[in-house]
Amino acid sequence: MARATRKSAEASSTPVSVRFGKREATMVRMLQARAQANRRSLSDQMKYFAFLGMVGKDNPDLPMSMIEGILEGLEESRAGLAEPYQWGRIA
Repeated sequence: MARATRKSAEASSTPVSVRFGKREATMVRMLQARAQANRRSLSDQMKYFAFLGMVGKDNPDLPMSMIEGILEGLEESRAGLAEPYQWGRIA
């Protein structure tokens, strides 16, 4: 059993090569620009967009800006930055 777990862990961290052709040159330049703007590597930017694409595909009724806001809120909560909502209280 431990052997199967170790193999699956190794497989999940195995690099995957992605090749872009001449037709995707503009997309690669856009990915590079957005990676720089977000202070991410090109690889991390591609992973981020792939993740957003999967979440967006699973939630077609939500706008992408809402999905990004939800994901940011989850990370802020995990970092301990969330505050409980005070019901019936107007600030």
